[in-house]
Amino acid sequence: MKIKEAIEYISGFKYVIDALNIHSSAGRRILYALPFLRVSEDIKCEIDKTEWLINRLIDEKFSQKLELTQMKLGQLRDITSTLSRLKYNNALDDIELFEIKHLAILAHSIDKEVNELKIPFIVIPNLVGAIEILDPQGKMIPQFHIYNDYSPTLASIRSEINRMPHSDDTEDVINRLRLKEKREEDKVREELTNKLQPYTEALKSALNEMATLDLLIAKAYLAKEFRLIKPTFAESETSLSGLFNPEIEKSLQKHGKEFQPVTIRIPSEPTLITGANMTGKTVLLKSIALAQALTQFGFHVPASSAQFAPVDRIILCTTDEQDELSGLSSFAAEMMSLNKITEHIENGERLLLLIDELARTTNPTEGKAIVGGVLSFLKEHNVSSLITTHYTINTPCRKLKVKGFRLKDKNVKITIHNINNYIDYSLEENQEEVPHEAIYIAEILGISNDLLHRIKIHLNK
Repeated sequence: MKIKEAIEYISGFKYVIDALNIHSSAGRRILYALPFLRVSEDIKCEIDKTEWLINRLIDEKFSQKLELTQMKLGQLRDITSTLSRLKYNNALDDIELFEIKHLAILAHSIDKEVNELKIPFIVIPNLVGAIEILDPQGKMIPQFHIYNDYSPTLASIRSEINRMPHSDDTEDVINRLRLKEKREEDKVREELTNKLQPYTEALKSALNEMATLDLLIAKAYLAKEFRLIKPTFAESETSLSGLFNPEIEKSLQKHGKEFQPVTIRIPSEPTLITGANMTGKTVLLKSIALAQALTQFGFHVPASSAQFAPVDRIILCTTDEQDELSGLSSFAAEMMSLNKITEHIENGERLLLLIDELARTTNPTEGKAIVGGVLSFLKEHNVSSLITTHYTINTPCRKLKVKGFRLKDKNVKITIHNINNYIDYSLEENQEEVPHEAIYIAEILGISNDLLHRIKIHLNK
């Protein structure tokens, strides 16, 4: 999985990524190149870098210095294509030579900041040699032109041009001198390119190190802003306490509502989750997928505590997904997705499988059979999976239920606007039948009394 895929696939991931205050295009490039890490040690190593910065942000002097460093990183340009041309010794033009000079001087400055801040995981190569090539006057000014210092011949030609009186009689002579000047300048550019070519990898490394620092600083500030925490790791079980979804939480806050965090344990076996409509089952699956994805891309996570078992693939199938196979019914698309899932499992991949309302598009008799068969298959292969359903399933497996409505007091007027205040989104172990609260929710939504009356007649038959 790539970051761009996660943005499209994992609900809420784009919201978090968009909130990153990355100052440079190079930092953004590093972000989109982040790998989906599958080994606990690799993930921990990446997350520890962000945690190191977070822990030091409580120091006001460190924080102020880091902000200044981040502002400087705003000057960083992504000159990957220029460095690629330099690598193959293609003669650089003035703009490209300026880009390299600017990068080298900025790297020299940022390196001083890194050393003062004592950041141990950013190592910027020494580019003094490259600076001296492009800055023969030693002014450390990030601008570039072909200086006379580069070539005595060039200096002589320019001096001769300046001494020539400008008149019709001298126009041809001056034009010939201008041509000589241009040829000498081209020669200087080739010589500068040759001298800079050995610094290609050091320049590339400096660019990537500074871009990485830009991203890490953004991740640290994001973690503080969103109250994200550092996860820990386990071999086979994921455990989340106080899990929340930043995007949904923000949306609720705009309407004066609160997001109720959820605590859940996900072992290496299937878990069936039941609960009435509107009790947050879909949001739960999306929030788990988001937390797992953030972790394995090296981010802190939205929870009060979190322990993850890394996986090879996150599969999230929700009722609102829009990627049904062209020309097939919803049921056919779902069955094809299930077939792909079995292939991943049989290939030995570690999955986090999250399916919302499995077999919802077929009749209850066959739907129950499908859910039961899938649960049996997942249990046999020890797949970490959560499946929500409205069916009563007798297949032996771990079962949880969203607690749901806290009260059903006729004296309390529950509406679509305040329903959030009367739902308990926490989970409890449950082996009983699926709760039957659809009619109650229809009443809350203000469905026609005549229609409700007719529905209740059929319910009691």
